[in-house]
Amino acid sequence: MSETGPHSETTWDRLLRWERFHRTFEPVDFRRWKRASQAHLRTLFPAEGLRVLDATAGLGDHSVNLAELGFVVTAGDASPVARAATIESARAANVTIEVADLRWETVGTERPLAYDLVFHDAIHWIEAPDAMHAALTSLRTTLRPKGALVFFFADPRDPNEGAGERVRQWDLAHLPRMERLWRHPYESGTVTHEVLRMPSGDAIDERHVFTVGGGDSTSELQEATLRRIYRWDFFAMKRACADAGFTSVEGHLFDNDKGLPTAMCLARV
Repeated sequence: MSETGPHSETTWDRLLRWERFHRTFEPVDFRRWKRASQAHLRTLFPAEGLRVLDATAGLGDHSVNLAELGFVVTAGDASPVARAATIESARAANVTIEVADLRWETVGTERPLAYDLVFHDAIHWIEAPDAMHAALTSLRTTLRPKGALVFFFADPRDPNEGAGERVRQWDLAHLPRMERLWRHPYESGTVTHEVLRMPSGDAIDERHVFTVGGGDSTSELQEATLRRIYRWDFFAMKRACADAGFTSVEGHLFDNDKGLPTAMCLARV
């Protein structure tokens, strides 16, 4: 699902297409790796028949997990690559999921009062405050009374102003500026995925470079730049959600697949 901001469908289509390719070589069970957040959500909302919009369908991992837990799931994404991957993932898992071309900033108008929950693991990628307000207002409108927006990154363990900047400083100190993520055989040569990270104001730009070919002068370079946004910490999100009409924001902790405490936030209607 796209947002108003710097992350275009072309960028996401390219990243998702190569991520699907990478997974054909990667033995990790990605759905199991991501399952802890959906399982914890189920403990908070145990009722049957709850309708959930997975607002960041991606390759279908969260959508399939939610469906397997008994939620009635719509997977929304503006990327045709994401929608095709989610349909394929749902078919392989033998679960029923509606897959739709939806956008965060318009779903409230298109589908008012349609969902009990919106699962959203990327809302903090929105950069501009006005774009965040548009997305939050739309997502609130698509929720039913007593519904909730589920989001991440904002950590209630540090509810003070500036928490996001502290995370950014940690990332700048610990994430490598240049990193090779993977390299695989491809057609008559190889494809290599590298990322270059550079500070940009209060964000970090990640330039993803895919080198396709034999590594010589005839190789093709494909690029996609994403901006890691840090401003939407718990302090900022509480204010933004209140401005968009949510009644409260609460934080919950659960253990991820590695047994480490992880934050999940609920903005309630």
